[in-house]
Order: sequence, then structure tokens, then C-alpha cells
Amino acid sequence: MVKASVIIPTLNEAKRISRCFEFLSHQTFKDFEIIVVDSGSEDETADIARSMGARILYEPRLGVSVAKNFGAAEARGEILIFTDADTVHPSRWIEKIMGHFSDEKVACVFGPVKPADPGPLDNAIYAIATDYLPRFAIAFGFAIAHGSNQAFRRDIFLKAGGYDERLNVLEDNELPNRIKAFGKVVFDPDVWVLTSTRRYRREGYIRTTMKYAAAYWNIYVKKIRQPMEYVRIR
Repeated sequence: MVKASVIIPTLNEAKRISRCFEFLSHQTFKDFEIIVVDSGSEDETADIARSMGARILYEPRLGVSVAKNFGAAEARGEILIFTDADTVHPSRWIEKIMGHFSDEKVACVFGPVKPADPGPLDNAIYAIATDYLPRFAIAFGFAIAHGSNQAFRRDIFLKAGGYDERLNVLEDNELPNRIKAFGKVVFDPDVWVLTSTRRYRREGYIRTTMKYAAAYWNIYVKKIRQPMEYVRIR
């Protein structure tokens, strides 16, 4: 059994997944597997991932929560690390994540997300949304976590029921806040990744922010668990 499983949900990511794998190949921590859960890509995503050493799982049902849960169920690692195909990782990313799990009380670790292709506003907005606000919120016991950079103990992830498959927005935020009932949730500003800004470029920051604000309201105030409109941008 490997120590960690890096799980990547994919759908038509052939243009980006090679770069993701290139950075993962340079990790200082070596005892991990890569699982790609593909939801019906019509390009060479799966072939590229397989050629670079990943285990390929096929999940025909759409939904990032569905794909991640399937990957978690099939994972061999004690620690489940979730990221995206359009994301790249510093060489000590996994090493730093695994360091936190030496504390048996830790159930979840997450960190900031930085823009890989920043424009004039991107650095400031990402810093506020994925670094400064999470630092403030975690001090009050609330996690503002992002799906391209989070990890869980596998046994606790399964005990908690994994990602809520009714959600396709903020599923990556809801689980860390639910899983804190099983253990400590850690935000580490040094555990950062770089990811594509393509969604914000396509939808715009105002529209995207309003969508996430509505999701927060539904999940945490109205207690509604239902899918919201989520355009898949490639």
C-alpha cells in the first residue's frame, strides 16, 4: 500500500494534464500513486495520463463529487490528496501535506491557490479568496477550502461519507467543514498550488463571485443540498 493517492477528476484535459504530471513527477515525496478519474473525455486525456504512469478509472456519471468519491473508494493510499488537471505543484507540495498527517488528530489539510496565468487582478483576488480569508475563517473554525488543493485521511473521508454528490459547487468547501467533526482541519499557507484562471476569464469575477456567494447561502444558511448551474469550461 502506498502512503498517498493523488486523485484528479478529468474531462477533456489533454491540453493541460501533461504539465500537471510533469510537476508531480518532481515531488520530493515519492510514495504516492496518481489516480485519474475520467468522466468520458473525447480527447487523449486518459491516454496521456496512462502513458505517464497514472491509474485510470472511468466514471460515466458527470459531477466532480461523483468522480472524486469513486477515486477515493479505489485509492490505495492512507492519505487522499485531491487536485485538478489544470494545476501545477511545487516540488515539496506532497511532502508538506504529509508532514501534517504525522499528527494523528489531523483529518484534513488544505492550502492556498495561486493563479498560474495571472492578469492584473488575478493575484490580488486569489490572495484574498484563497489565502487571507481562509486564514481569518479557520481561526473561527470555518474552512474556506478549494478542490485543487486539499487532502484527507482516507478512513475519515470514507467515514464522513465523502463529497456530497448533490453538490457541484462548493462540494470542496462543504466536506472540510463537515469532516471537522472527525478530526482537526488545518490550513497551511505554505501548501500552495498554481492553477488556471480560465473559469474567471470566461465567466468574469463578478458573476463567479455571485454564484459562489449564492452557494454559500444555500448550503450554510438555507441548508439546501442541490446542484447549481455549473458550466464546464475547457
